[in-house]
Amino acid sequence: MIAAVMTAPLLGGFLTLALPGEALAATQAKCSLDIKLDWGRGVVASTCTMIIGPQVKGAKMVNHHRSVLSCDDIRGQGNQHDIRVKLYGPWKPVGQTSTVKFPIRSSVAGFSQETN
Repeated sequence: MIAAVMTAPLLGGFLTLALPGEALAATQAKCSLDIKLDWGRGVVASTCTMIIGPQVKGAKMVNHHRSVLSCDDIRGQGNQHDIRVKLYGPWKPVGQTSTVKFPIRSSVAGFSQETN
């Protein structure tokens, strides 16, 4: 995520040019989600694969992606109640997998993927 900066001498000062770096380059990618249960714990894996060539139907411009897992956690001894907990996976670049896992057994309420 480093942008290159160049300075060029100019009459009476310097002209600074910022060249686009890795953080600014979005690539065309096709993204997918994989959800499974590991001993009652929800696991979501988000993957985006780069597409080279013309615009493909269903593809979007992506810099980074991450997986989101929403679970209901049961709390309380006598008066039990559900608490909705949302966990976010790490932001990963296109080509790498972002995985999030709920640490305890619970019921999976939803899952999604975020891109930027």
